[in-house]
Amino acid sequence: MDGPDARGPFDALLGGVDLVTFDCFGTLVDWTAGLAELGVGQDRMPQFRNECELRQRPHRRGAAFIPYRQLLEQVAAAVAPDLPAETHAAFARRFGELPLFPDVREAMGLLSQCVAIGVVSNCDALHQLDVSRQLGVPWDVCATAEELGAYKPTDPAWDGAVALVEAAGFSRDRWLHVSAWDDDDLVPAAMRGVATCWIGREGGVAPALGACDLLFADLTTLAEAFASAKRGPILHEVVFTGEPAALERLVTLPVPRARKVELVRESPMRLRLLARFTTEALHRAFVREASRWSFERVVVEHHHGRVVARPPSP
Repeated sequence: MDGPDARGPFDALLGGVDLVTFDCFGTLVDWTAGLAELGVGQDRMPQFRNECELRQRPHRRGAAFIPYRQLLEQVAAAVAPDLPAETHAAFARRFGELPLFPDVREAMGLLSQCVAIGVVSNCDALHQLDVSRQLGVPWDVCATAEELGAYKPTDPAWDGAVALVEAAGFSRDRWLHVSAWDDDDLVPAAMRGVATCWIGREGGVAPALGACDLLFADLTTLAEAFASAKRGPILHEVVFTGEPAALERLVTLPVPRARKVELVRESPMRLRLLARFTTEALHRAFVREASRWSFERVVVEHHHGRVVARPPSP
């Protein structure tokens, strides 16, 4: 990581972002891998997407909204009609278990320490649970078609997603949406005042020149740009030594503004506190408050913060 005074080319925009949301399938998850489960080649991906789009825009044919698992069963039957219904159903159920793109897990680990993360996805909640397990980090905001009762890029879906994000306490002027798909994601997000970022994925739909705020070749570069802009994540370590009874009071000590807190009891008379902060500003606020901590028969042996450029090993 560069020195503390270095500034990246995207710091002005990314530094003001509190929430990053993602499209899921085709941006984080390699949904083309699902075609192999249906026994068809990659050349059938255009048909797969066309069949999905037909069912995700029910207003065009006067049809009712259907859950994503049911939609996927219908799509699988259209793409691989010779397979039994049980195979179509299994494909639909396991769609959230399809592999992540290679850059996703590490990048999301770093991003989650720098900013709140979320997803706006055409899927069921069950699929997002499976995706979140693969990522190893939880969503701060999760807007699925199942909850919204509509699919992107329709107005009901995007209006519902904006309402959900704002209800979670985030402002749309401090929100960045990331996708490989200009038509389903970036255009409708931008129409609602949300900053947009395109990530290059094979088969995705690129925006017109100058039509979105940011373009990155992969998620790794985006995550590193956020770490630069946020001057973080920052790991703060405090080591306390003292009488065991006095140290017990520290176990319940609140650590405001921290993204993650870990307490390690190294011995009956030694306690290590590790707190992670997404930004330098939150860390400074914590240090101001921590400087007022005072406990009888407890000594602060070690007290410092350092920037970490990569997430901890799982």
